[in-house]
Amino acid sequence: MRRDIAELFELDPALTHLNHGAFGAVPRAVREAQDRARARIEGAPMRAFRDDLPVVLADARARAATFIGVPPDSTALVRNVTEAVGVVLQGLEIGPGDDVVVSNHGYATAGFSVEARGATLRTATFPVNAHPDEVVAAFRAATTESTRLVLIDHITSPTALELPVADVAAAVAPVPVLVDAAHVPGALPGLDVEALGVAFWAGNLHKWAYTPRAAATLWVAPEHRGRLRPLVTSWSHGLPFPERFDLQGTVDHSAWVAVPDGLAAWRDLGGWDQVECNAKLLLDGADHVRRALDTPDPLGGIPAAPCLRLVALPDGVGETPESAEALWQRLHAAGFVVPPVSFGGRGYLRLAAAPYNDEDDYARLAAALPALLAA
Repeated sequence: MRRDIAELFELDPALTHLNHGAFGAVPRAVREAQDRARARIEGAPMRAFRDDLPVVLADARARAATFIGVPPDSTALVRNVTEAVGVVLQGLEIGPGDDVVVSNHGYATAGFSVEARGATLRTATFPVNAHPDEVVAAFRAATTESTRLVLIDHITSPTALELPVADVAAAVAPVPVLVDAAHVPGALPGLDVEALGVAFWAGNLHKWAYTPRAAATLWVAPEHRGRLRPLVTSWSHGLPFPERFDLQGTVDHSAWVAVPDGLAAWRDLGGWDQVECNAKLLLDGADHVRRALDTPDPLGGIPAAPCLRLVALPDGVGETPESAEALWQRLHAAGFVVPPVSFGGRGYLRLAAAPYNDEDDYARLAAALPALLAA
């Protein structure tokens, strides 16, 4: 672990943290900014909700929009991508008789939300080593006359792949596309959300953009903005999009207030230069672990995410959710925070790289794995 940067965070030094993609890590200065925001709200709640928060949240929302390269009036603040999915399903009035297409690489809770509304979930299926054309074909084949929404991950959570979003959107048009970009803000350079040809794009800020947890953005194409409402309607009711999302009752707004502090931390940590360094570190680290395991590179034509990467486990290891969970417990007991993933009948490790990581983190994991797997 890079001690100079690790000191900026509050991570347990007894653990080797290689799972930034799960919940991120809040820098100490950002957590302190959130604490100050919470204290100001508690010091005068009436002043906060009537006078302060509308102004402060509008600024935070605008800065988040600028960070992902879209106009301020196009983007609302939500707590996470899962909430954004619920907002879109509600706005499109998805229900019985409707199909929603997801992929077998998607986040399971999106499917739960679809089925809870009585709609039919259809799955675009493709392997880890698929070619981008196979991904497009899978989404096209899963789309029917009853499809009301296609949900695609920009970077897949279990498999760390960067999917061809624009090509899929073109292939399924005119069906609207919602992009789950939970792992994208602050981690994927060259992003142009408005050029993707999608209707909705939602990204978490608490992973690679270093904001407090429960901070995310929901970008909406102009033709859909009028129909979207927050899941909790409160004092912002009646305001235009995106202002109607700002004040949602008595929820804790402090994570949103501290969004500018998180984005400033991202810049202070090196911005895109740091992301490039992380990507190179991860590529080398994954190679080191793969050589220790003597397993092949599982990837094919789809590029891996810059700061997330799969390493295949040996045959027979982590191939089921139960065995992957057992391996997670052994890894954590040995001081490693790295998730085993069971996908398509094969076991993998999903490695991440963050500014606080260094080469020794991956070397320690590579050295420990043979004995841990033998156990």
